Amino acid sequence: MHVLVAANNLYPDPGATGSGRYNYEVGRRLAERGHTVSVVTRRRGDVPDRERVAGMDVYRYGASVPRLPRTVRTLADIVATVRETAPVDLASFHGALSSFGVDRALSDAVPRTYTVHGMWGVEYDDRLVDPSRWAAPWHWLNRTLRHRVEGRVLANCDRVFVLSEFQRERVQSAHDHLPPVSVLPGGVDIERFGPEVGESELVTTPGPNLLTVRRLTPRMGVATLLDAFAAAQTDDSHLYVAGDGPLREALVARARRLGIADDVTFLGYVPDEALGPLYAAADLFVLPTLELEGFGLVTLESLASGTPVVGTTAGATPELLCDLADSPDVPASLLVPPGDDSALAAAIGDWTALSVTERRAAGRACRSHVLESGYTWAAVADRLEGLFAELSG
Repeated sequence: MHVLVAANNLYPDPGATGSGRYNYEVGRRLAERGHTVSVVTRRRGDVPDRERVAGMDVYRYGASVPRLPRTVRTLADIVATVRETAPVDLASFHGALSSFGVDRALSDAVPRTYTVHGMWGVEYDDRLVDPSRWAAPWHWLNRTLRHRVEGRVLANCDRVFVLSEFQRERVQSAHDHLPPVSVLPGGVDIERFGPEVGESELVTTPGPNLLTVRRLTPRMGVATLLDAFAAAQTDDSHLYVAGDGPLREALVARARRLGIADDVTFLGYVPDEALGPLYAAADLFVLPTLELEGFGLVTLESLASGTPVVGTTAGATPELLCDLADSPDVPASLLVPPGDDSALAAAIGDWTALSVTERRAAGRACRSHVLESGYTWAAVADRLEGLFAELSG
């Protein structure tokens, strides 16, 4: 089977996101099983236009929303090149811009699926922090264009996959004329993320150590986490904030005002290879999202590392944590309301007050939950391989 993947980004390219990791992990496993996998993706950083990555043939292009016609022509040329290697049996879409051009270039006879990692217009809004009112018309036009492009591609697909029930409801309310929508959760690399993956050079305090891995934008809720951490008044605890973004300076200043600057370390961007040991070194992971948590790859990475997660009820996080919360080895709350710093402070206090033995038992329950629930990339690839074969057969 020849699968043509249209992606917004691909790991290990610079700046790859969760969807890039998804495409890499699923694509390489399909290639290992003997399928031909071609990936068309936006070029990010100093990477070649064409190369072979983990058994996949990767084609990169320079994307431009304002120059959409030129981008579409470029994608048509790439698709023609891909088809010369072998007929395409199925197109797997991830990300509206690449998918729009590939969709237009392919024959209608080729079956299409679309995996929604996040809605394009919503993600555009999330990157805008206090935009100028003079730029408002342009932002409205850009957001509207992204929404319509995404809707057109979705409507032309045979199946749509989402990562959570929360995401399914949002997609179905945002777009008309959709094909059947199925929930297929993502996965985690259980070899890279585990309790025994090595020491982290980034964690230098004895603990209890709290960790969050977030892009520093408003909806990620890091300001609420700082307020809660200050209110929890836990002895010897230290908070590590991994990630960067437009709010970094404001958050550093907030920690200073709250009197916790010495107890909070802003790590900035953490290289992918350092994330596994970082998760494993933490005693508690906190996901303080205020809204729109479509799945939560970081939640799975932490759980697989044997590190309990306290998250908010925003988005899909309850879908990942509710069953785990019922385990007898999980003695403290895993879920709090979004934006409620008092509830989050109480949960932090409860977890940091546990003995080392209790935290380790909870950590074992977390990793078992990942394995028993099928949140592994091998299981994701199994499900998709079967669906792809059904559609292309």
